Amino acid sequence: MGRRRKPGKYPYDYTDGDDRRFADSGVGGTLRVLHGPGRGMGVPEGVVCQVEVRATDGDVLDVSEAGKFGKEHRLHATAPGDRVEVTVAARYAGDDAAVPMLNELSATQEVVLTGDLDDVVRFGVGPAWEEVLAIDTGDLRPDAAPTACRWGAGARIRGARPTGQE
Repeated sequence: MGRRRKPGKYPYDYTDGDDRRFADSGVGGTLRVLHGPGRGMGVPEGVVCQVEVRATDGDVLDVSEAGKFGKEHRLHATAPGDRVEVTVAARYAGDDAAVPMLNELSATQEVVLTGDLDDVVRFGVGPAWEEVLAIDTGDLRPDAAPTACRWGAGARIRGARPTGQE
């Protein structure tokens, strides 16, 4: 039986070993889909979300969806200095049939990959995006599941800065 990997420190899902392996990989950054609010934000509980990363020439570099249990992964085919466009598209599709649902919301952010995991860009959509953001940064504990009027979805890109701040 294989050894079980030691979990990362809340609110992050990576370890110091992951950071060391990333530094040697030559990849420009990492991506994680954020959605919730909810415990750990790993199970979407009604939030449907997709994050797409495109190179400046329009090529799709990565597509991720909610429900990947908070997986943070490398943006392969990138290097420090690359500019990429990240688009978040999300909606609430839960069981709250009595409450009218919002149509799909989307937001796009252009970033420059730095390769320095201390540089972090977070952005998203939804009526409770600020709450999801606060949970991800560790400033707020999750206390309830998403609802039609209280949900958010977005992306965390480590190793990136917004364009204009490079």
